[in-house]
Amino acid sequence: MNAFIAPDILTPNGIDRLPIRFGVASDIGDLRLWRAGRGHPLLLAARDSIEYAKLASKRWRYYAQRGESAKSLSDIESMTHGDNQNEIGFLLVAESVWKNTPPTLAIAWCRRTWCHHLVLDFLACHPFAFDPRSGFSGIGSAMLVALGLVTERLDIDLIWGEATAASAGFYSKRVLRGQPVKDHFFIQGKNLATLKQDGKIFAV
Repeated sequence: MNAFIAPDILTPNGIDRLPIRFGVASDIGDLRLWRAGRGHPLLLAARDSIEYAKLASKRWRYYAQRGESAKSLSDIESMTHGDNQNEIGFLLVAESVWKNTPPTLAIAWCRRTWCHHLVLDFLACHPFAFDPRSGFSGIGSAMLVALGLVTERLDIDLIWGEATAASAGFYSKRVLRGQPVKDHFFIQGKNLATLKQDGKIFAV
């Protein structure tokens, strides 16, 4: 396990830590294999997750070909040293360590922008992971905690991204203290400070 952070989540066996690491080339093929099980109770959300996983894999390949993808925190630190304004992309992967589960439970594709902000383009849990029958809960929140640690290490003061009708409530409740969210969100100030603190708590 090559995790850089391992937040607590609910698993079929109770509370356990979810290993989250930076994605590498060998992860990309797996993302293209995401499927929803027969009779998934949240089929529309499952289809979105499958689409986001495929899009994230395409983005990763594009940035890797340009030499602009990071595979670790130290990679990002070295690639953004000084006044470097290059855009850097990276993939976070929530790695399953439980039997009879998909190898990847969630992904987040992100970009560090030229003005040193963090864009969350795609956050997706595997359809298996958010099926109520799986016994898992809290994986999406764990991915945000990982982003908190990234922003803490890189001294980033803003995370922004696009919200869908299905995810707006999640961002509002999880990190924005009930602030209404429509088609976009900004995590900064006290909200980001809380996320950064959560990240430091679970750093490996």
